[in-house]
Amino acid sequence: MATLSFLLSVFTSSSCFPSSSSLSHSPISVSQLYAGKMLLTSDSACDSENIVLIQKLGNWRCLVNQEVTRDYNCRYNVAERPSCYCCGKLHKYIELGTLCTKFCKREDMKNQQPRVGLQPIIELPFNWGEGPDRVELEE
Repeated sequence: MATLSFLLSVFTSSSCFPSSSSLSHSPISVSQLYAGKMLLTSDSACDSENIVLIQKLGNWRCLVNQEVTRDYNCRYNVAERPSCYCCGKLHKYIELGTLCTKFCKREDMKNQQPRVGLQPIIELPFNWGEGPDRVELEE
């Protein structure tokens, strides 16, 4: 039961899955999380399937590939959120809360090995030169 309570708290955490109201007050900017992974929509390397509205920036951006686009949609799109899970690592910070390093679609879970602990998509916060207070994998 304790494990279920923990997982529910992770899934409802505003840092792991921000609510639409917390997007404008997010402690980590979208530009920082996806540093080097956003292009202008006019960029020749932009694939139209990877164009998303970055609400915090107030305009459209092109993400560098489908994997980054999937992570962004899972992280910020309320409609996509239920079909996603944290397939990266859960980094826990005192100031920032729980932060998932990569999101995947639940429908891909059966074909994906390993299912958790995958390479991060986002740039982790600097945290004043220190690592997170705790790192976990989703069960």
